[in-house]
Amino acid sequence: MCLNKKAIIGLGAVAAAVLLVKPGWFLAALPLLVLALCPLSMIFMMRGMNSGGQGKTKAGSSCGTGTTTPRAGTPSVSDTDLNKQISAIQAELRDLKAAQARQEGVTTAGAEEAVKFTKDTGSDAHT
Repeated sequence: MCLNKKAIIGLGAVAAAVLLVKPGWFLAALPLLVLALCPLSMIFMMRGMNSGGQGKTKAGSSCGTGTTTPRAGTPSVSDTDLNKQISAIQAELRDLKAAQARQEGVTTAGAEEAVKFTKDTGSDAHT
């Protein structure tokens, strides 16, 4: 679980204040403070990500993946490589549909129509 230090410190201060001011309310407020910890941590971490420092672990966060993410606008794979991969996957899908149609005994026209639809649209006819 990734928690933000600022959120933990803030909710700890609120818990201490409730304990000092109204000790009877402490047990009632404690579950609410624990539930508030997750969304508040998320807000602080999202705000920290938007402030810059791409790929670095923030000082207020106790969660780091150890990997860096590429900045937007710097493609890691060229468009031609992606198009080649997409074409290869579509060809494999057409072959698999044809094999499935042969196994199920579908008429040739129905199998060809499914293959043609996949080839024309680049999508699966059954989904």
